[in-house]
Amino acid sequence: MKQLTSSDWSRAEHFDFYLGFEQPYFSITTRLKTGSLYTLCKQRQLSFTYSYLYCLSKACQNYAPIRYRIVNRRPYVVDKVDMSCVFLREDRSFRFVPLVACEDIHDYIKNNDAQKKAFLEQPLVSEHFLATSDNPQQLYLSILPWFDFTSFSHARNAKDNLGIPKCVFGKLDPQTGELPFSVEVHHGLMDGLHVAEFIQEIETQCKILSEQLLA
Repeated sequence: MKQLTSSDWSRAEHFDFYLGFEQPYFSITTRLKTGSLYTLCKQRQLSFTYSYLYCLSKACQNYAPIRYRIVNRRPYVVDKVDMSCVFLREDRSFRFVPLVACEDIHDYIKNNDAQKKAFLEQPLVSEHFLATSDNPQQLYLSILPWFDFTSFSHARNAKDNLGIPKCVFGKLDPQTGELPFSVEVHHGLMDGLHVAEFIQEIETQCKILSEQLLA
């Protein structure tokens, strides 16, 4: 983890400006262009959900601004992102599942399917949840595969001052390959331009994975 300073970060003044805001987060909702990824996953019997989560994890590693966080009221960039995703149990309640980063898509699916099965059996506020609740490396995810949406707002704890982004995926349109996607970030850390670049990076990773599946 490295602190961002005014000498190497052009938004230092913007950070100071937004830091004192009562509600410094902003949210953008769009449609991710996943191209042929869904069709390829279906043909190869791979989980489309884990596949686009894999692409998101790759995008987070490649695009530094999504890894900007606030520690002791100062801006830092973390070395990696630990994604935590909400999944449903059979009783229709949810659990937080920490996802394992992997270089290979098949390893990613295998390892995170095991993670999902294990954490669905744990309490909502598990030992892992308590141990990582103040870890700035996190990124929070939700999946709403039942409907399309054009906007989204999040519940936020008043003590949540780390600048951790929150992302939400919606219902895929299989005809267009477009996936509703909402991302909420701290305005002291990112602007709309950075969100646009991050979205473009996710779409790039979807294209790369599709090419790998075709090879």
